[in-house]
Amino acid sequence: MDCPVCKSAMIILEFKEVELDYCLTCHGIWLDQGELEVLLDMKEQIDFSHMTDLEKSRRKCPRCHKKMAKTRYPNSEIEVDLCPRDSGVWLDKGEIEAIARSSTSQSSFQKIAEFFKDFYQDKSIDEEA
Repeated sequence: MDCPVCKSAMIILEFKEVELDYCLTCHGIWLDQGELEVLLDMKEQIDFSHMTDLEKSRRKCPRCHKKMAKTRYPNSEIEVDLCPRDSGVWLDKGEIEAIARSSTSQSSFQKIAEFFKDFYQDKSIDEEA
């Protein structure tokens, strides 16, 4: 699957028994429908259907290739891109941590932040040292 932002091939990471698609170039994450809820330990599915302020995104869904809709994650200022066919959600670098910080317990947030910490480090800086 190719990244909807930079068009690079994404890799699959597994966290909490969820396979998420991760872009090594821009550090974005694609989550299929229902996977965000699993990562956040939520019992109910997030309802984006009530969002009336959806606008077209420049990005296309990496699954169905239709233009995604841009909206805010419920009760936050975090913008996400949603597939029009409910295939999933695209999160830019750092948005999963911001959502976890606002939606889950501190321990759940810490687990998510710890998992992604290594992926967000700039490896080129480490190699130069």
